[in-house]
Amino acid sequence: MNVRLLYLIYNQLFLMRLLHFCAMKRNCPTIQELLAFDAIARYKSVTDAANALCITVSAVSKQLARLESFMGRPLLEKSGRGVRLTPQGMTYWQKISGGLRAIETATFEFWADTSDAGLLTLASTPTFLTKWLIPRLPDFRQQHPGITLSFSQHLGPNENIPAGVDAAIRYGSGDWQGVVAEYIAGKEFVVIWSPDLLPGGEAIKSPADIAGKTLLHHEEAPSAWRQWAVQHKVTEIDTLAGPRFAQYSAAIQAAISGLGIALAPRVLVLDELAQGLLVSHCGEPVIVDQGHYLCCRPDRQETAAFSAFRSWIRAECAK
Repeated sequence: MNVRLLYLIYNQLFLMRLLHFCAMKRNCPTIQELLAFDAIARYKSVTDAANALCITVSAVSKQLARLESFMGRPLLEKSGRGVRLTPQGMTYWQKISGGLRAIETATFEFWADTSDAGLLTLASTPTFLTKWLIPRLPDFRQQHPGITLSFSQHLGPNENIPAGVDAAIRYGSGDWQGVVAEYIAGKEFVVIWSPDLLPGGEAIKSPADIAGKTLLHHEEAPSAWRQWAVQHKVTEIDTLAGPRFAQYSAAIQAAISGLGIALAPRVLVLDELAQGLLVSHCGEPVIVDQGHYLCCRPDRQETAAFSAFRSWIRAECAK
């Protein structure tokens, strides 16, 4: 056996061992395998998944087979003419689908941001977003046509602003760590109720008339009713009793439906008051120590998109 042949054999054995080592080190499926699995899970059909991915049925089947081989167990099973996830497959898909959607969103946002300064990714409390911000966004777009707003999932009370989010509208006292927080609206609370709540000639004309009525509470403003009662010198009501809601939108809808009397930021019920769905003529508003704040990551504070949005929302809230 000559030296050249020995070299070739040695080189081949080395490459095989290297490939085996790399395969053993890989602990994550390829993106092609995951996309094929995700498409099959969503469409419940290999054929429809192939059409959605613009590849052949054979290619989808191969990617799925590789994924199942990598995972060491089946992820799909036949169901009539289609397929369905196995219980283990369903659990796995629920855990990875959010990450895949995040990748898609980041890619779309990257494509949209052609100016490197025209995209602002914003998280917002749901009620403020739907009831106040979105109805006013056409004005923002008219003033700043080059800026694209992208909305992310709202943040929890103790959650930091993630790297993919530039700014957030949050509800609280404004003392979040690691962000620049500026109060914009929401500290002025008013009592609201449905005009159909009270039967016959009964009416609420003064703060004392609240006694005996069901009070509706927001989980993040547990002391608001007590503060209102102290301000209006009302002692006959239990300021802790009554249903509690995680979102102001739910508390407002409960008031509209006649479930009770709510205490909510006036900025969130302007439309309902104007339309007569709610009434609020019971004492002066109470100013609480919580509100809606525009929070920004320090490294995004000076960007053109954030600066424009900050100036616009401050002007809108001041109207």
